[in-house]
Amino acid sequence: RPFCSKKGAVPFFRGMNKAKIIISSNSGFCFGVQRALGIAKRALKEKKTVYSLGPIIHNPQVVDKFLKMGLLIAKDVKAVRDKNVAFLVPSHGINPDRVRSKRFHFIDTTCPLVGRVQKIIRDLKDEGFFIIIVGNKNHPEVRGLAGIAGANSCMVVKDKPEAKSIKIKREKIALISQTTAPLLSFKEVLSEIAKKDFTELRCINTVCKNTIERQKEACNIARRVDAMVVIGGKQSANTSKLAASCRRANRNTHHIESKNDLRLSFFKGKKSIGIASGASTPLYAIREVIKKIRRFEI
Repeated sequence: RPFCSKKGAVPFFRGMNKAKIIISSNSGFCFGVQRALGIAKRALKEKKTVYSLGPIIHNPQVVDKFLKMGLLIAKDVKAVRDKNVAFLVPSHGINPDRVRSKRFHFIDTTCPLVGRVQKIIRDLKDEGFFIIIVGNKNHPEVRGLAGIAGANSCMVVKDKPEAKSIKIKREKIALISQTTAPLLSFKEVLSEIAKKDFTELRCINTVCKNTIERQKEACNIARRVDAMVVIGGKQSANTSKLAASCRRANRNTHHIESKNDLRLSFFKGKKSIGIASGASTPLYAIREVIKKIRRFEI
């Protein structure tokens, strides 16, 4: 990462009428995404036909690149009749019910951190806990976690207001989180769940450390600059939450997917600009954004 310092975010250049640009050192792919894409590339070389069960990661540019390499996308195994194919389980994991088939070969690219949460849920279920998952109920990771827990053994809670409104009376309650949820949301939900009726409450912080560090550094940068740009897919949960966190620190925060979303109006009269990215954003996309910003005349 030529534009990042191991010691943290650093000024990258002075341009655009001496405007300063600061890039988060936590930019680019996280470990889980990089691992998943590596597995996918090897699978495409070894197998004739490879499907991904939904987007392998939530970045449209990267998905398009893999489609050109021959990767196909299927919403469900039932949609594919050819038995001589392989299915990639995406990095965010899926509901295990979707891959209970002996007809096909499955290649698991689930992030190890998501896999850890899946195991935690299995263990909690075996111990008789009712499981509350902090996250977005429509996100594939959360649907997968809820599928493991079972409809009668879990509940998905989005935020503090939702946690406050639910009525629950269970002897044993466990609280875990979607790996890309903001740590603050997890803590706020915990504060509300702790007020409910129970005999035992077990809380396990399953927010990814990379997500925590990425959000913390991006917010620190956002507080120091006149404008903040967060790069990543609009369907990416971690990028959307990163942008929301930065927006609380700096109202002039812009969530873009690529250089094509940049507007001169973002930077009018701005002397300093911050750059951060989601965990599924490739470095080349960040470089393209920086290059285009440099061409703007403010």
